[in-house]
Amino acid sequence: MTDRQRISRLWRDYIWPQKGRFILALFFMALFAAATAGLLYVVQIIIDATENLKPGTANAEALQYAKIIIPVLLGVALITGASDFFQRILANALALNTVAKMQKQMLRSAHESDYASFARDTTGNLISKFTFDVKVVSDALIRVLSNLIKDVLTVIFTIGAMLYYNWQLTLVLAVFLLAMWPIVELSKKLRGSAAEVQAHTGKLTSDLKESFSGAQLIKTYGLEAHEDERLGREFDERIRLFLKLVTQQAWVEPILTFIAGLALAGIFTFGFWQISKDVTTPGAVAAVLVGVFTLSPRLRALGTLNNAIQEGLSALSRIFDVMDQRGEIKDEPGATTVGRAKGDVALNNVSFTYEDGSPALRDVSLDAKAGQTIALVGPSGGGKSTIINLIPRLYDAQTGQITIDGQNIRGLTLESLRRNIALVSQDVTLFHMSIADNIGLGDLSADRDAIEAAAKAADAHGFITALPEGYDTVLGEDGAGLSGGQKQRLSIARAILRDAPILLLDEATSALDAESEAKVQSALEKLTEGRTTIVIAHRLSTIQKADKIYVLDKGAVVETGTHASLSKKRGGVYAKLKGLQS
Repeated sequence: MTDRQRISRLWRDYIWPQKGRFILALFFMALFAAATAGLLYVVQIIIDATENLKPGTANAEALQYAKIIIPVLLGVALITGASDFFQRILANALALNTVAKMQKQMLRSAHESDYASFARDTTGNLISKFTFDVKVVSDALIRVLSNLIKDVLTVIFTIGAMLYYNWQLTLVLAVFLLAMWPIVELSKKLRGSAAEVQAHTGKLTSDLKESFSGAQLIKTYGLEAHEDERLGREFDERIRLFLKLVTQQAWVEPILTFIAGLALAGIFTFGFWQISKDVTTPGAVAAVLVGVFTLSPRLRALGTLNNAIQEGLSALSRIFDVMDQRGEIKDEPGATTVGRAKGDVALNNVSFTYEDGSPALRDVSLDAKAGQTIALVGPSGGGKSTIINLIPRLYDAQTGQITIDGQNIRGLTLESLRRNIALVSQDVTLFHMSIADNIGLGDLSADRDAIEAAAKAADAHGFITALPEGYDTVLGEDGAGLSGGQKQRLSIARAILRDAPILLLDEATSALDAESEAKVQSALEKLTEGRTTIVIAHRLSTIQKADKIYVLDKGAVVETGTHASLSKKRGGVYAKLKGLQS
C-alpha cells in the first residue's frame, strides 16, 4: 500500500465520517487565518497615520485613530484567540476519535486472525502497535489538523494581504522555495529512521515483558546482572536510534531559519529602496514585514511538520498491517450450525506441518466415542498438543479430516463448533477481574447461582469464600496470590459452567504438587462425567481409567490400548514411560 493509499484510507474511513466536526474545525481555522492576516491592515494604518502626525499639533487626529484602531486590535485578538481555542478542541476530538476507532478495529482483527498469527508476532511487538504506534499517529494527526490546515490557511491569507500591499516585496519570499530540496531529501531518511525506532520499540517492549514475567527464574538463578546488561544494550540501541532520528529532525529548523534570514535581508533592502524612490509607503513595507514575521513560524512549523507526517505514515503502515490480517481459518461456504453435539470425535489420517516446515503429525487416526475418555501420551514433541489445537480449529490439518458426530468440522461454523468444546490447560488464563467474572467467562449468560454451583463442583467454593471479598475478589495479573491448584480449580469451574460435551485437558495437573493434584483430579472426575474427554497426560497414574490410550512419538501413533494392555507390552513406549515414573 502506497502513502497516497494510506492517506486516502485514513480520510475515507476515519476523517470524513466525522465531517461535521471537521467542517466546524475548518471554519474556525479559516477565521483564525483571516484574523491573523487582518493584523497587516492594522499595522499599515498605524504606520501611515503616525508618519503624518507632528508632535503637539495632532492630538485630536491621534485620538480619532485610537478610537478606531484600539477596538479593531482588541477584536482581532479576541477572534484569533477564540477561533484557535475552538479549532484545537475540535481537532483533538477528531484525532482521538480516529485513533480510538483504529484501536477497536485492530483489536477485532487481532482476535479474528488465526491462532498462528500470535506465534508469528511477539506479544510485546503487538502491544507496541496498539500503544506506541497509535500515539505516533494520534500526535501526527493532531499536528496535521491543528497546524497544517490552520497554518496553510494562515499562509494563504497572509500572502494575499502582502501581495495587496506590495507584490514586489512579497515575491522576495520565493527564496523560501530553496528550502524545499534539502527538506525533501531529509524526509526520505526520516521515514526509514522512524520505522527503525518503531520496530525497536516493539522488540524492547517484548524483551521487558519477558524479563518481568521471568522474575522468579531471574532471581533464583542470580541473573539480575545478566538481564541488566542484556536489556541495557537494548536501551543503548534505543538511544542510538532516537539520536539518529532527532539529528535528522534537527536539521530542518536551521535550514528554514537561515532561508528566513535571507528573505528578511532581501525585504529590508528592497523595501528601503522603494521608500527612497517614493514607490511605496512605510506602512506598506511595515505590513509586509509583519507578514514575514507572521509567516516565519508558520513556515518553520510546516517544515518540521514533515517529520511528524513521516513518522505517522510509518506507524500508520504498521497499524493497517494489523487491521488487514485475514485469518485463513474461517467458516467454509455453506457451513452448518450444529446444536449440542453427541460427542463422537475422530481423526482420520490427519497430517499437519507448521509454517516453519516442522512436521507435527503424520497420518494420525484416533477415535473417541461419546462419553469416553481418550488419553494422549508420549515423549515431548510427539504431536499431542497439536491434536488438542486441531479439534477446535485453532489450526487446520493439511491432509485428512477431523469429525464430530461424523461431520467434518470444516463444514461446521466456528462459533457452533467451539461452543461444544471446553478447555482446561496447564497454563491457566486468569484475567484482572473478579473471581466470579473469571468463572463466568465459561458462559457469559450465567447468573451468580450458576457460577457458585460450578465453583462448588470444582471444589473451589471453600477457598473463594475464605478470601476477603469472596467471589468479588479482583485477581491480580495471572491470578497473582493464588496457588497453582487454586488457579486450576477456577479453570475447571469455568469449564463446568460451559457445560460443553467435548472436553480437552492439556496436562491439567502436571505442574501441581501431590495435595493440589488430588483436589484437582477429584474436580476433573466430576467435570468429565458424561463428556467426551481427550486428555494429554504427563503422569500416567492420572489416566489409568481412560477408555483408550494413544501413544504418540515423532508425530505418529505408535501404540494404542488401555493402561493394562499397554503396561504388559514389554519394550513398548508406554511401558518404558511407566517404568520411568514407578
